[in-house]
Amino acid sequence: MWPQPLQLGPIGFNLYGLLVAFGALAGLFLLRRTAPKVGISPRAAGDLGFWLIVAGLLGARLFYVLFHLREFAAKPLKVFFYWQGGLMFQGAVLVAAATAFFLLKKRKQSFWPMADAVAPALALGQSIGRLGCYAAGCCFGRPAHHGPLTVVFPPGSAAPSGFPLYPTQLMEAFSLMAIAIFLGARLSKKPAPGRVFALYALLAGGLRALLEQFRGDFRGAPIGGQAPTFWLALGLMAFGVWGLIRYSPRTPLNFVH
Repeated sequence: MWPQPLQLGPIGFNLYGLLVAFGALAGLFLLRRTAPKVGISPRAAGDLGFWLIVAGLLGARLFYVLFHLREFAAKPLKVFFYWQGGLMFQGAVLVAAATAFFLLKKRKQSFWPMADAVAPALALGQSIGRLGCYAAGCCFGRPAHHGPLTVVFPPGSAAPSGFPLYPTQLMEAFSLMAIAIFLGARLSKKPAPGRVFALYALLAGGLRALLEQFRGDFRGAPIGGQAPTFWLALGLMAFGVWGLIRYSPRTPLNFVH
Protein backbone atom coordinates (compact mmCIF):
# COMPACT_ATOMS: atom_id res chain seq x y z
CA MET A 1 0.00 0.00 0.00
CA TRP A 2 1.12 3.55 -0.65
CA PRO A 3 -1.19 6.19 0.88
CA GLN A 4 1.23 9.12 0.40
CA PRO A 5 1.39 10.98 -2.95
CA LEU A 6 4.01 9.88 -5.47
CA GLN A 7 6.32 12.77 -6.26
CA LEU A 8 7.44 13.39 -9.82
CA GLY A 9 9.53 16.50 -9.39
CA PRO A 10 7.26 19.24 -8.01
CA ILE A 11 4.09 17.30 -8.94
CA GLY A 12 2.45 14.81 -6.55
CA PHE A 13 0.30 11.92 -7.74
CA ASN A 14 -2.05 9.99 -5.46
CA LEU A 15 -1.87 6.28 -6.22
CA TYR A 16 -5.55 5.83 -5.37
CA GLY A 17 -6.62 8.33 -8.01
CA LEU A 18 -4.18 6.95 -10.57
CA LEU A 19 -5.44 3.39 -10.15
CA VAL A 20 -9.09 4.45 -10.31
CA ALA A 21 -8.31 6.36 -13.53
CA PHE A 22 -6.35 3.41 -14.91
CA GLY A 23 -9.24 1.09 -14.07
CA ALA A 24 -11.65 3.33 -15.99
CA LEU A 25 -9.34 3.43 -19.02
CA ALA A 26 -8.76 -0.33 -18.91
CA GLY A 27 -12.52 -0.88 -18.79
CA LEU A 28 -13.02 1.44 -21.77
CA PHE A 29 -10.27 -0.39 -23.67
CA LEU A 30 -11.95 -3.74 -23.00
CA LEU A 31 -15.41 -2.38 -23.89
CA ARG A 32 -14.18 -1.43 -27.37
CA ARG A 33 -13.25 -5.09 -27.83
CA THR A 34 -16.31 -6.73 -26.34
CA ALA A 35 -18.80 -4.48 -28.16
CA PRO A 36 -18.32 -6.08 -31.62
CA LYS A 37 -19.33 -9.43 -30.09
CA VAL A 38 -22.85 -8.03 -29.68
CA GLY A 39 -22.87 -6.16 -32.99
CA ILE A 40 -21.88 -2.72 -31.69
CA SER A 41 -19.03 -0.79 -33.29
CA PRO A 42 -15.97 0.04 -31.15
CA ARG A 43 -16.45 3.72 -31.92
CA ALA A 44 -20.06 3.75 -30.69
CA ALA A 45 -19.06 1.75 -27.62
CA GLY A 46 -16.15 4.08 -26.86
CA ASP A 47 -18.36 7.15 -27.14
CA LEU A 48 -20.95 5.71 -24.77
CA GLY A 49 -18.25 4.31 -22.50
CA PHE A 50 -16.82 7.77 -21.89
CA TRP A 51 -20.14 9.05 -20.56
CA LEU A 52 -20.61 5.91 -18.50
CA ILE A 53 -17.25 6.51 -16.83
CA VAL A 54 -18.23 10.09 -16.00
CA ALA A 55 -21.66 9.01 -14.72
CA GLY A 56 -20.19 6.09 -12.78
CA LEU A 57 -17.61 8.21 -10.97
CA LEU A 58 -20.22 10.84 -10.12
CA GLY A 59 -22.67 8.19 -8.90
CA ALA A 60 -20.01 6.40 -6.86
CA ARG A 61 -19.00 9.63 -5.14
CA LEU A 62 -22.59 10.79 -4.64
CA PHE A 63 -23.60 7.56 -2.91
CA TYR A 64 -20.50 7.62 -0.71
CA VAL A 65 -21.27 11.19 0.39
CA LEU A 66 -24.93 10.34 1.08
CA PHE A 67 -23.89 7.45 3.33
CA HIS A 68 -21.22 9.55 5.10
CA LEU A 69 -22.96 12.89 5.59
CA ARG A 70 -21.45 13.40 9.03
CA GLU A 71 -17.97 13.12 7.58
CA PHE A 72 -18.61 15.94 5.11
CA ALA A 73 -20.84 18.19 7.24
CA ALA A 74 -17.90 19.95 8.90
CA LYS A 75 -15.80 20.14 5.71
CA PRO A 76 -18.15 20.18 2.70
CA LEU A 77 -15.33 20.91 0.26
CA LYS A 78 -14.02 17.40 0.95
CA VAL A 79 -16.86 16.19 -1.27
CA PHE A 80 -14.61 17.01 -4.23
CA PHE A 81 -11.48 15.30 -2.84
CA TYR A 82 -12.24 11.90 -4.40
CA TRP A 83 -8.52 11.04 -4.55
CA GLN A 84 -8.55 10.63 -0.77
CA GLY A 85 -10.83 7.62 -1.16
CA GLY A 86 -14.58 7.32 -0.99
CA LEU A 87 -16.42 5.70 -3.91
CA MET A 88 -19.35 3.25 -3.74
CA PHE A 89 -19.63 0.84 -6.63
CA GLN A 90 -23.40 0.46 -6.14
CA GLY A 91 -23.79 4.16 -6.89
CA ALA A 92 -21.59 3.80 -9.96
CA VAL A 93 -23.66 0.91 -11.32
CA LEU A 94 -27.03 2.58 -10.72
CA VAL A 95 -26.14 5.99 -12.13
CA ALA A 96 -24.19 4.56 -15.07
CA ALA A 97 -27.05 2.17 -15.90
CA ALA A 98 -29.58 5.00 -15.81
CA THR A 99 -27.30 7.11 -18.02
CA ALA A 100 -26.86 4.26 -20.50
CA PHE A 101 -30.62 3.65 -20.64
CA PHE A 102 -31.28 7.34 -21.34
CA LEU A 103 -28.57 7.70 -24.00
CA LEU A 104 -29.41 4.45 -25.78
CA LYS A 105 -33.12 5.25 -25.80
CA LYS A 106 -32.30 8.67 -27.26
CA ARG A 107 -30.24 6.98 -29.97
CA LYS A 108 -32.94 4.32 -30.49
CA GLN A 109 -30.55 1.49 -29.64
CA SER A 110 -31.17 -1.61 -27.53
CA PHE A 111 -30.04 -1.47 -23.90
CA TRP A 112 -29.25 -5.11 -23.11
CA PRO A 113 -26.65 -5.87 -25.80
CA MET A 114 -24.64 -2.85 -24.65
CA ALA A 115 -25.12 -3.84 -21.00
CA ASP A 116 -23.70 -7.27 -21.82
CA ALA A 117 -20.66 -5.72 -23.48
CA VAL A 118 -20.14 -3.40 -20.53
CA ALA A 119 -20.29 -6.18 -17.90
CA PRO A 120 -16.73 -7.59 -18.31
CA ALA A 121 -15.33 -4.06 -18.64
CA LEU A 122 -17.14 -2.97 -15.50
CA ALA A 123 -15.76 -5.88 -13.49
CA LEU A 124 -12.24 -5.18 -14.79
CA GLY A 125 -12.46 -1.48 -13.94
CA GLN A 126 -13.74 -2.27 -10.44
CA SER A 127 -10.95 -4.78 -9.93
CA ILE A 128 -8.21 -2.26 -10.68
CA GLY A 129 -10.01 0.44 -8.70
CA ARG A 130 -9.99 -1.83 -5.63
CA LEU A 131 -6.20 -1.91 -5.87
CA GLY A 132 -6.42 1.85 -5.45
CA CYS A 133 -8.48 1.29 -2.32
CA TYR A 134 -5.73 -0.99 -1.04
CA ALA A 135 -3.11 1.67 -1.74
CA ALA A 136 -5.08 4.30 0.18
CA GLY A 137 -6.28 1.96 2.92
CA CYS A 138 -9.97 2.77 2.45
CA CYS A 139 -12.66 0.06 2.36
CA PHE A 140 -10.58 -1.83 4.92
CA GLY A 141 -11.43 -5.09 6.65
CA ARG A 142 -12.16 -5.78 10.29
CA PRO A 143 -9.43 -6.98 12.67
CA ALA A 144 -8.24 -10.51 11.94
CA HIS A 145 -6.04 -13.10 13.57
CA HIS A 146 -2.46 -13.38 12.35
CA GLY A 147 -2.24 -15.49 9.24
CA PRO A 148 -1.60 -15.45 5.48
CA LEU A 149 -4.87 -13.62 4.73
CA THR A 150 -4.17 -10.48 6.75
CA VAL A 151 -2.56 -7.12 6.08
CA VAL A 152 -1.09 -4.46 8.38
CA PHE A 153 -1.44 -0.89 7.13
CA PRO A 154 1.20 1.76 7.87
CA PRO A 155 0.52 5.12 9.56
CA GLY A 156 -1.06 7.62 7.20
CA SER A 157 -3.46 5.11 5.65
CA ALA A 158 -7.22 5.50 5.82
CA ALA A 159 -7.25 2.11 7.58
CA PRO A 160 -6.30 1.59 11.23
CA SER A 161 -2.56 0.94 11.37
CA GLY A 162 -0.37 -1.38 13.37
CA PHE A 163 -2.50 -4.53 13.62
CA PRO A 164 -3.72 -7.19 11.15
CA LEU A 165 -6.90 -6.69 9.14
CA TYR A 166 -8.67 -8.76 6.52
CA PRO A 167 -7.41 -7.57 3.09
CA THR A 168 -10.92 -6.99 1.76
CA GLN A 169 -9.65 -4.72 -1.04
CA LEU A 170 -7.42 -7.45 -2.45
CA MET A 171 -10.06 -10.13 -1.91
CA GLU A 172 -12.51 -8.12 -3.99
CA ALA A 173 -9.95 -7.06 -6.60
CA PHE A 174 -8.84 -10.61 -7.44
CA SER A 175 -12.40 -11.97 -7.34
CA LEU A 176 -13.62 -9.26 -9.71
CA MET A 177 -10.75 -10.00 -12.09
CA ALA A 178 -11.90 -13.63 -12.19
CA ILE A 179 -15.47 -12.46 -12.80
CA ALA A 180 -14.30 -10.23 -15.67
CA ILE A 181 -12.53 -13.18 -17.32
CA PHE A 182 -15.55 -15.42 -16.85
CA LEU A 183 -17.98 -12.85 -18.28
CA GLY A 184 -15.73 -12.24 -21.27
CA ALA A 185 -15.73 -15.98 -22.01
CA ARG A 186 -19.52 -16.14 -21.68
CA LEU A 187 -19.96 -13.17 -24.00
CA SER A 188 -17.96 -14.97 -26.71
CA LYS A 189 -20.60 -17.71 -26.72
CA LYS A 190 -23.24 -15.13 -27.81
CA PRO A 191 -25.88 -15.80 -25.13
CA ALA A 192 -29.33 -14.20 -25.16
CA PRO A 193 -29.18 -10.43 -24.60
CA GLY A 194 -29.21 -9.50 -20.94
CA ARG A 195 -27.76 -12.73 -19.58
CA VAL A 196 -24.14 -11.60 -19.29
CA PHE A 197 -25.08 -8.45 -17.41
CA ALA A 198 -27.42 -10.52 -15.23
CA LEU A 199 -24.49 -12.81 -14.45
CA TYR A 200 -22.41 -9.77 -13.54
CA ALA A 201 -25.13 -8.53 -11.19
CA LEU A 202 -25.49 -11.95 -9.56
CA LEU A 203 -21.76 -12.56 -9.12
CA ALA A 204 -20.70 -9.01 -8.18
CA GLY A 205 -23.66 -8.59 -5.84
CA GLY A 206 -23.06 -11.96 -4.20
CA LEU A 207 -19.34 -11.24 -3.84
CA ARG A 208 -20.01 -7.89 -2.20
CA ALA A 209 -22.63 -9.33 0.15
CA LEU A 210 -20.08 -11.95 1.26
CA LEU A 211 -17.23 -9.44 1.70
CA GLU A 212 -19.49 -7.17 3.73
CA GLN A 213 -19.05 -9.69 6.54
CA PHE A 214 -15.31 -8.95 6.57
CA ARG A 215 -15.45 -5.15 6.21
CA GLY A 216 -14.50 -2.95 9.15
CA ASP A 217 -15.08 0.55 7.79
CA PHE A 218 -18.23 2.63 8.31
CA ARG A 219 -20.73 2.11 5.48
CA GLY A 220 -23.83 3.76 6.89
CA ALA A 221 -25.99 3.17 9.95
CA PRO A 222 -26.82 -0.56 10.25
CA ILE A 223 -30.21 -1.84 9.14
CA GLY A 224 -31.19 -5.18 10.63
CA GLY A 225 -27.64 -5.71 11.84
CA GLN A 226 -26.13 -5.13 8.40
CA ALA A 227 -24.71 -2.05 6.67
CA PRO A 228 -26.94 -0.52 3.96
CA THR A 229 -24.35 -1.57 1.37
CA PHE A 230 -25.09 -5.20 2.22
CA TRP A 231 -28.76 -4.75 1.32
CA LEU A 232 -27.82 -2.90 -1.87
CA ALA A 233 -25.58 -5.84 -2.78
CA LEU A 234 -28.45 -8.26 -2.14
CA GLY A 235 -30.65 -6.11 -4.36
CA LEU A 236 -28.08 -6.31 -7.16
CA MET A 237 -27.86 -10.05 -6.66
CA ALA A 238 -31.66 -10.39 -6.81
CA PHE A 239 -31.69 -8.36 -10.02
CA GLY A 240 -29.19 -10.81 -11.46
CA VAL A 241 -31.41 -13.77 -10.58
CA TRP A 242 -34.40 -12.01 -12.17
CA GLY A 243 -32.37 -11.26 -15.29
CA LEU A 244 -31.23 -14.86 -15.72
CA ILE A 245 -34.83 -16.04 -15.47
CA ARG A 246 -36.23 -13.25 -17.64
CA TYR A 247 -33.58 -13.49 -20.36
CA SER A 248 -33.39 -17.24 -20.69
CA PRO A 249 -31.48 -18.98 -23.50
CA ARG A 250 -34.81 -19.23 -25.36
CA THR A 251 -34.99 -15.44 -25.64
CA PRO A 252 -34.33 -14.60 -29.33
CA LEU A 253 -31.17 -12.65 -30.11
CA ASN A 254 -31.72 -9.00 -31.00
CA PHE A 255 -28.25 -7.46 -31.25
CA VAL A 256 -27.75 -3.88 -32.39
CA HIS A 257 -26.06 -3.37 -35.74
